[in-house]
Amino acid sequence: MNMGERIKQLRIANGLTQEELGKYIGVQKAAIRKYEKGEVQNMKRSSIEILSNLFKVSPSYLMCIEDEYPKEQSSTSIPLLSDFKENLKISFNQFFIKNITINELLPNNTFALQIKDNSMLPLLGIGDIAIISADFKYESGQTCLILTNNIYMIRKVTKAKDGFELQAMNPYYPIEKTKDLEFFGKVIRAENQSAFK
Repeated sequence: MNMGERIKQLRIANGLTQEELGKYIGVQKAAIRKYEKGEVQNMKRSSIEILSNLFKVSPSYLMCIEDEYPKEQSSTSIPLLSDFKENLKISFNQFFIKNITINELLPNNTFALQIKDNSMLPLLGIGDIAIISADFKYESGQTCLILTNNIYMIRKVTKAKDGFELQAMNPYYPIEKTKDLEFFGKVIRAENQSAFK
């Protein structure tokens, strides 16, 4: 089995279409088709990381370096917040809802944020949960929790010539450009709100 076949196998096992998977990692359906046919030799590291997190497998398994499907890992309890402001400590004190359990080991300083709008559909809708790691190194194209123009939001953040482009997944939201940007975390998973009721 090659990497393309493994991506296709995991996509189908997770009930995703090529178009849905493309939206999740920020590429067109045609790019997913090329990945699955093995026509792309050097996939971006950020795309491999996003796919690994989505499918809950190691990058080595995804790239067919190892063949053993990962065993169930230990769980991690993280805080669920209704909003975010200034930093994690202040947000925890003001917006803590409850602790939730994720069935895998997560990095330190990981938290969950309840979504209040539909800007990131189909990845995240109103009430859904973004799992966010505050310990990360930004790479262009990552989906991040950011502050710009005094507004906290989750967007796909791409480096541009004169700053950054902020892209919502929902096509009804325009692409924004900014130079003034502060990062607070990277979205490492998206969960449906019903998973924690």
